[in-house]
Amino acid sequence: MTITAPLHDVDVIVVGLHLRWRGVWQRPNHIISRLASTWPVIVLEEPLPADADGVETHTAGNVTVVTPRRHEPAEPADEASIEYLRELIGRRRPLIWLYTPMMLALADAFPDAPLVYDKMDELAAFAFADPRLRNREDALLARADQVFTGGASLQRSVLPRAPRAACYPSGVDADHFGRASSLAAHEALAPYRGGPIFMYVGVVDERIDLELIAALADHRPDATIAMVGPVVKIDPHTLPQRGNIVYLGMRGYDELPALLAAADVALMPFARNEHTANISPTKTLEYLAAGLRVVSTAIPDVVADYTGIVDIAHDIPQFLAYVDGDAPPDDSRTQRARAKVAAGSWDGIAAAMRQMLGAAV
Repeated sequence: MTITAPLHDVDVIVVGLHLRWRGVWQRPNHIISRLASTWPVIVLEEPLPADADGVETHTAGNVTVVTPRRHEPAEPADEASIEYLRELIGRRRPLIWLYTPMMLALADAFPDAPLVYDKMDELAAFAFADPRLRNREDALLARADQVFTGGASLQRSVLPRAPRAACYPSGVDADHFGRASSLAAHEALAPYRGGPIFMYVGVVDERIDLELIAALADHRPDATIAMVGPVVKIDPHTLPQRGNIVYLGMRGYDELPALLAAADVALMPFARNEHTANISPTKTLEYLAAGLRVVSTAIPDVVADYTGIVDIAHDIPQFLAYVDGDAPPDDSRTQRARAKVAAGSWDGIAAAMRQMLGAAV
C-alpha cells in the first residue's frame, strides 16, 4: 500500500460512515474529530428514509455532516450524494476515509484521492448486513492505500487480503471518564440509590447476551442492572423485563461520567457468537478510566488484552460469581489498569495514524 499523494497536498478529509455522527460517540467520532484539528472534514452518513429526496447538513467546528434523505434509498453513497459532495469539496484535494465498504463509490468518484479504510467492526457479521458487503470489502482492501483495524482479531481477519494492515485498538479520553470518581451520580439513577448498581454502557443489540442479563437480575434482586444505550436491530419486546432492570436509553457522551459514577460494577455482557468474535470493545478502557471493576464475558480480544485486569467469565455462573466478588483492592491490578488507560489515549492513536499515513508517502 502506498499513499498516492503527500498528506500536505490533502485539503479536506471525506469520511464515509455507517453510523450517525450525532449518535453514540465512538471510534469514528474520536479519531475524525482529532484529525479535524488539521483538516476540514466532511462526513457522509448513510441515507435516512423520507417522503421526498433531499439532504441535511450539520456543522460542528471543522466537521460538516451530510445526511441524505431518500424516498427509496438503494445505495449508501448514491450519485446525488456524490454530486453534493463535489459541490462542498470544490477545488480542494480530498482524502477518502471509509468506515464501511458500502461507500466504496466514494473511492470511485475521487480516484486520485488517497484511500483509507478503518475497519472498526466485522460489519458483514452483523444482523441484517447487506449481502454485498463482503465483496465490497474485498475490493476496498485491495484498493486502500492504508488499512487500520480496531483490534487484533480484526487485523488477523484482513491480513491475508491487506498484509500491511495496522492495528490500532480503540482508545479512551482518560480525563473525561476519570471525572466519574469525583462527580455526583447522574440524576437518572437517583431512584435506585441505596443498593448496588451494575451498569452496561453501549448499544443494546444482537451482541448482548440477554439471557445473562436476566440471570444477573434474578441472581441479585437487591441490585439494579442499568442498561445505558439505544436498542438497535433487535425487537425491544425481547429485552428481559424485571423489576430491577432499568433501560436508560440513549445518553450523551457528556453524561457518561456521571452515569458511571453511580456504578458499583461495570458490565460487558457480550454473547459468544459470530457477531462478537472480532469485537474490541471501546468501553473496556472507558470503564477502567472511570475507576470501576469490570466483569466481561470471554471475548477473544478482551481475553488477549485484559486478562489480569478485567474479570473474564467463561459461562453465566462464573459471570455472576465475579459480579458478586468483593476481593480487597489489588494494587498490582490497579497499576496495570492505569498503564493500559495511559497507553490508550485517543490523542495518541490519532497522532500515530496520521504519522503512519505520512510515513507511507
